[in-house]
Amino acid sequence: MARKAEFSINGLSILAELKKVDRKKIYGWSTIEVFDQNGSKCTLAGLVEGQYVITSGSSALVSLNAKGEAVSKSTLVGVDSEGNKVEKVPSIYEQKVMLREASVDEYLSMAVKSVYQLQMDENKEALLADLNSGKLYYFVFNYRADYEGDDAFLISNGTEVFAITGMKSDLEFIGLEDNEQELVPEETQVEEDDMDFAMF
Repeated sequence: MARKAEFSINGLSILAELKKVDRKKIYGWSTIEVFDQNGSKCTLAGLVEGQYVITSGSSALVSLNAKGEAVSKSTLVGVDSEGNKVEKVPSIYEQKVMLREASVDEYLSMAVKSVYQLQMDENKEALLADLNSGKLYYFVFNYRADYEGDDAFLISNGTEVFAITGMKSDLEFIGLEDNEQELVPEETQVEEDDMDFAMF
């Protein structure tokens, strides 16, 4: 059975399954295949320390403790700049997701990371009516518990509801006036030199 997140807005509870929208299915994709002179397919490899050839998939990142021993990421604890323990932001599947109304400016300032389509059995029409009237809803998105959640907005294309996730940027409004000025190149004077290069 697929996991469902519970969204809450104005006393209305909505259970929804989140299906990630695969960019490849929307835009397509291409791959490049390389073959040697015998027609055998080549694989990507890297050169390590100038002498070891390591093929793709042969290396990985690992966390080490002060003794040089491998440490599981699940045992690591987040701390702030003062060394105090930081609590994780829970997953959207662990507790009710509280929606708040957001502005278009908030939504447009976000660098998009992922898109999810919400599949709902009940109360879909009520949420769609709100979104189709021009409202946007914001929430903190965490697929699994982590120390920092992503910003997320619920939007609609008229018939379906989508969660757009990413990180909001702090954009500074400069103005509508055209403040561009033409750059005039500085004139450099060439000094007269009595030296004759034929002398050399």
